[in-house]
Amino acid sequence: MLSRDSLLFSPTRDGVPSSDDDFTANDILQAQAALEEEAREAIPYSQSSGCTYDQGYVKQPVFACQTCLNFAGVCASCSIACHGEHELVELFMRRDFRCDCGTSRMGAGSCCNLTKRADAAPNDNRYDKSFKGSFCICGKPYDPHTETDSMYQCITCEDWLHHACVFGSHADTNDSPLGTDDFDMLVCAACVKSDPRVRRIMDRWAGVEGSGVMMVDKDDKVIGRTPQEEEEAEEETEAGATATVDETTEREGGEKRKADTTTDEPAMKKAKLLEFEATSSSSSSAAAPSSSSASSALAASTAATDASSSEDACIAPPVVPDGESVLMRLEKEGARMNVFLEEGWIECINSFISFPYFLEEEEVLEPEDDPDAQKSTMELGLEALEKMPRGASLDAMHGYKHLEDRLKAFLQPVAESGRSVTKEDIASFFEMMQEERRELAATR
Repeated sequence: MLSRDSLLFSPTRDGVPSSDDDFTANDILQAQAALEEEAREAIPYSQSSGCTYDQGYVKQPVFACQTCLNFAGVCASCSIACHGEHELVELFMRRDFRCDCGTSRMGAGSCCNLTKRADAAPNDNRYDKSFKGSFCICGKPYDPHTETDSMYQCITCEDWLHHACVFGSHADTNDSPLGTDDFDMLVCAACVKSDPRVRRIMDRWAGVEGSGVMMVDKDDKVIGRTPQEEEEAEEETEAGATATVDETTEREGGEKRKADTTTDEPAMKKAKLLEFEATSSSSSSAAAPSSSSASSALAASTAATDASSSEDACIAPPVVPDGESVLMRLEKEGARMNVFLEEGWIECINSFISFPYFLEEEEVLEPEDDPDAQKSTMELGLEALEKMPRGASLDAMHGYKHLEDRLKAFLQPVAESGRSVTKEDIASFFEMMQEERRELAATR
């Protein structure tokens, strides 16, 4: 994490002057405004929401403290009230998490400033490498000021993965088989390989044609789209090819003809799609036999479900023999084992009963927004000044006026000489002010 000094004077940040460059007072004011705006975006929460410890194990924004012992996680309110001066790593949303502030996990004497809870028993939270600031399969620390690639959160382990680590190339290259809008959820390869429950489900679902539970083979071909998505993808490919031909076809007289941009508006995706048409014999012949048979059985099962109008009928693909699933085939071929669920994938409550977050959006405990979040430091200072007793307020204003006059007098010769103000000049000024203060105190 960046220290305060490097945060203010870092050449890696847009709009913030570097200590190696010449800059004006206006540059500093603009940099301060930029930092305040960034702080409001990063932590728009109010401390009045209180610590979430008593709420139990809930899904909430979590911050991992790198300063306290054992890399514990704290809620949004405690990240401000109790750990505001500590080095924190934002983990974003984590499910089934209870605030560690004021528990023995953070070391003896740990106390929550909001609830005055101290040395409570440690929680049964799940901790991983991200609590130490390490993300993705590459283990790279996340720095929001230098990271340029897109990142996706695994729906199962909640780790964040780089686009390049998922697809093999940076998001900006635009050559990935799936774009950000092409899938709704990601199950990372690590979860598919290491979690037996996830593996058992994905052996049955992943890559099955028409299921919407997609995988990418070693040739970057997407397997498992729903028929509607498959048709849209083919239309986009054909439209792209037509546009390429049209753009290079010249009219009589040498004028190039523009590509036809009047295309039919794509059909809306059906949220939580429960039915689809059976794929015809034009299905990809490159798919494995198990994929084709599973697709046909899945279509037949769905049709039977529609005919009977029974909500209890299972629409999951049939269980395939060990070693014959699409997932196993792709694994043997050396493909990446990430699984992508598109919006409108064929849901099956019976299959995913142990993973409710696959089927419905989870309830999130979010803190209240800070009503003062949009106010600048100056505005907050003036409000605080107005709330002070009259005598203290006058003393504060007189002290500010005295500082302003002394600083102007000190910098006047520098301005007349035309040279830049240096760090040594500022240090000399405050040393002079401290000496005056010591002399004044000695005479009293």
